[in-house]
Formats: sequence, structure tokens, C-alpha cells
Amino acid sequence: MARREHSVLAVDDVPTAAGALPGVGHLPHLVRRRLRFLESLRRTGPIVRVLLGTAPVYVINDPVLVHQVQSAKGRSFGRGKQFQRMVPLLGHGVITSDGELYHRQRRTIQRAFTPDRIERHARAIHARAEKWCAGWEEGRPVDVLRELKDLATAVTAETFFSGRMPESVLARLGSVLPVVERAAVERPMMPKAVDRLPIPPIRRGNEAMARMRAVVREAVATCRGQGPRGTDDVVDCLLAARDPDTGRPLEDELVCDEVIAMLIGGVANIPTTLAWAWFRLTLRPGAEERLLTELAGLDGAVPSPAGLNRLPYTRAVMYEAMRLHSVQLVTQRTVADVDLGGVMLPSGTDTAYSPHALHTDPRFFPHPRVFSPERWLPDSGWKPARHSFVPFGGGRFKCIGDNFACAQMMATLAAVATHWRLLRPQGLRVGVSVREPIPSPSGLRLMPRRVG
Repeated sequence: MARREHSVLAVDDVPTAAGALPGVGHLPHLVRRRLRFLESLRRTGPIVRVLLGTAPVYVINDPVLVHQVQSAKGRSFGRGKQFQRMVPLLGHGVITSDGELYHRQRRTIQRAFTPDRIERHARAIHARAEKWCAGWEEGRPVDVLRELKDLATAVTAETFFSGRMPESVLARLGSVLPVVERAAVERPMMPKAVDRLPIPPIRRGNEAMARMRAVVREAVATCRGQGPRGTDDVVDCLLAARDPDTGRPLEDELVCDEVIAMLIGGVANIPTTLAWAWFRLTLRPGAEERLLTELAGLDGAVPSPAGLNRLPYTRAVMYEAMRLHSVQLVTQRTVADVDLGGVMLPSGTDTAYSPHALHTDPRFFPHPRVFSPERWLPDSGWKPARHSFVPFGGGRFKCIGDNFACAQMMATLAAVATHWRLLRPQGLRVGVSVREPIPSPSGLRLMPRRVG
């Protein structure tokens, strides 16, 4: 590549990934073999041009540069095309918003995720998880991902609404959430022009979103009618918020946008990570025994983020599951000219990074395909390279519910492992679906066996 003065490259000098096709670019690779394609980009360079049709996206493969996008030079980056394309589907919630609106939303929602409230949520999650798995029958296979999604829907709704959402409404919510999740992944891959076309993926996503919004709108209206309950749950915080300029409360539609954004965040990724953790444990019986032994030492107590250091192996299992099974792609767009790693990106340049590709890079994680919780233990002698492990993103767009997610995973692991082992039936074949933010297991049916 020809270098410009001061050793800064023009964006046109960035290498293009191999395999682009006329008119469609790299879209066929992203559709047919997305994970392998994202992993392959690191061989081309720290920044690589990928073509979505004819539109370029500059994929960043160096964790130091990813950190600059997230934090060090974060003011030069806003939400990317991926999030902007989700606005017609999800509205202007904290997942898709940007600028001052995003910061106001984040400050409001953070009040519901203080450490003491997360401790309280963890106890409620643990109790709900114990009740949820009590209905299992020994020797009768369970669809682990489906079960975990049902639990996550109930847990997230309970956290947001403090038990004010009836079970019948939860059932309606649970039926549409998977369709909305898939639409949120598929829609950004499609040209904007298809949004108005009555093709099946667009129609299914829009219909599911309309049903979900109706459910959430009904629940929010009920909560506003009842008035604050002093629980400081997410909805109470949103209903109590005031516009800093006008002093008026948030409109119900914006409150609905926030609830929908957080529901999808809570229900899409946590169950997938837990499902993979249990599957990985079935392949490592010694790891499962070590986990069960450590959790048995709790004597019924509920683990919390504050107590993670007292559960080093459980934490290691959680980290390794998050490493191996990560969000596929995160996009951001420059809002000012910025020098990134010696490349001058003009304002309006679409960029992206893949947590999945970072977390499976052998330069940073020895034997990256191997499920090895031991690598995360304090006495392993290994530490991840700086900025190479980003399961919740980073900087101002870091997942607002990261501590809550860890609490939910820990509480669920403890509740289930206290009563059940999940065994892999002989001949089980598990597929991988890339139709959700984190690639999910398909066909994961495990056999419960009572502990003790």
C-alpha cells in the first residue's frame, strides 16, 4: 500500500478482503459462512475493507484499535449502520439511540442496576430458576435453550415490572421475542429499500414487533396507572424520569422503546451463553464435577457479582462460555475525521469489529477452540492480552446490564446445579444458528438427572 505523508494511509489504501463479488460484495460469505469469514479477516490486516453490496465497512481486527474506537477515541465514533437499521424495528431505545438521547437514557436506566438492586434481583432470579427447573422429569430430555429463554423472559420482565406482568402476558411475550431477535440480526444485513417490501422475513419481523409493542405498551400503561411502588425497578425509573429541558415525564412510547430494547438485550444473549456453557460442560465431565463441588459449598446461598472471587471456577466457566460464544459483529460510524492505527477515516465511515473473531484469535488465546475454564483461574499463569476480551463491549456503548447479566448467569447456574446435572444423550448432534446476536445451539436437548 502506498504511504502518504506522515505515514498516514488514506482510507482508500486499506486492503479489501478476498472474495468480493460484483454488485453483492462479501454478502454471500456473511450469509453462508459468517463466523469463518469474520475470523479470516485478521489474516489480511488490522483494518480490512468488507463490502456489503457496494457499501464499504472497515472491520477492525486489532484489540488495541478496538479499544481506541470504544474509549480512547470514542468521541469520534457514534452508532453504526447495524443499529441505525434496527430503529424502524425496535424504536429509539438504549440499544439503538445515540448522542444526548442515549446518555439521558443510560443515566436513567443505570439507577435500576446499582449493586444493591442487583443483589436483590439475583435472589429473585435464583428463586425463579429453582421453581422453573423443579418441573423437570429425570431422564426426560429438555430443550435447554428454549427453557432458558422462557426463564430469561420471566426473569427480565419481573426485574423490569416487579411482578406486575401476569403469566399470560409473559407467555405472549415469549412467543414473539425469538422472531424479533432474528429480525434484529437479519434486518441490518439487508438493503434499506427492502423495509417496505412484503417479503416473508420483513413481514414476520414487523408482525412480531407489533405484537410485542402492544404487550409492552399495555404493561407500561398499567404501571403508570398504578403509580410508583417504591421498588426502583426499570419501569419505575423510566416513569419517574423527567426531560431535563421541559421537566415533563417521558412519553409512554419512549418508555416502551426502552423496555423493548432491554428485554431483547436480556433475553437474547444470556440464555444462549448459559446453554452453551452446559453443553460444553457435558463434554468435560471433570469440569462439571468441579463446578458442582464449588457451588455445593454455597449451602443454598445465592451467588452475586460481589462474591465472584469466592467462586473462581464458576466464574471461569462463565468467562470461557462468553469467550467461545460471543456477539458476531458490532458496528460504529465515525462522526469526525479520525486517525485509527495510521489510517485516516473520514467522518461518516462505517466501521465494525467482531468480538467472536477477537475471542477466537490464537494470538491472544492459546488453543482458542478448546473449552478450558482453567485458563481463567488466578494460578494459571495466563492473562488475556489487554482489550482482547470484550464480551460486553466497552466505552460509552458498553452494555448497561453487564453486571446484571453476570448475576443472572451465576444465579441460574447455582439454582439448576444444586438440583440437576444435565447429561448429553448418546449421538446428540448440535448445530449452530447465526440468526441471533450470539450464534445459538440448535437441537440441544439434554437429559436431567437429580443431584444426590
